[in-house]
Amino acid sequence: MSPKPSIAKNADYHHGNLRNALIEAGRSALMEVSAQDLSLRSLARMVGVSEAAPSRHFAGIDELLATIAASGYRDLAALRVAIRDSDDTALTKAYRMMRVYIEFAQRHNGLFSLMIGPRIVAHQAYPELIEESNRSFGLFSDTIEALAIESGWSQADLKLVTHAAWSMEHGLATLLLANRAPRADTKVAIPRLIEFVVMTALSAITAGPEHLQQVIQQCGLVEKPAGARTARKTAKA
Repeated sequence: MSPKPSIAKNADYHHGNLRNALIEAGRSALMEVSAQDLSLRSLARMVGVSEAAPSRHFAGIDELLATIAASGYRDLAALRVAIRDSDDTALTKAYRMMRVYIEFAQRHNGLFSLMIGPRIVAHQAYPELIEESNRSFGLFSDTIEALAIESGWSQADLKLVTHAAWSMEHGLATLLLANRAPRADTKVAIPRLIEFVVMTALSAITAGPEHLQQVIQQCGLVEKPAGARTARKTAKA
């Protein structure tokens, strides 16, 4: 199903305005259709210009979609900047950083799916998309690392901590958008689920590395000393 025109045809765009109009039209269309259904032709119809007009600003639909995705990351980064610049504690900032990602995904389902999905194949080919994505993630990772340092984690573990928190927020966001969480056979309220997942991740971070080591030992996952492994192999030989 093609996006419906939302702007009268023959609209008079001043120089430079058409590019922004196409981006906004694309974002609007993503509220109703998937990125797979968007085309330069359909978006040109939405803003009321000729089918050839978008080519003045975008080499093709992939470049336009990458620009739309970049605008999504830019909006997410703006929300994260406000969190970073607040007077909240490191823990509260980390909590808000994780929640805002999930809430952004919920509010902008189609846009978020474009940002993180497979529709844009060659992300590295679009510098603006990479820059905005990295900026948003950098704001998140800096906040998580600040909490991790405060909680006693070493510099060597900071990237692991960040990726663990990222996996939690991103995993839940994608499961929610795919209607796979909560499971249909369970009665779990979505707001409660979000709160619990975020708090679980933050509880693990604030518990610190010593608690992690205790859990590892309790699971029987303690790494054997290198000498012991060597001796065992020699004995078997």
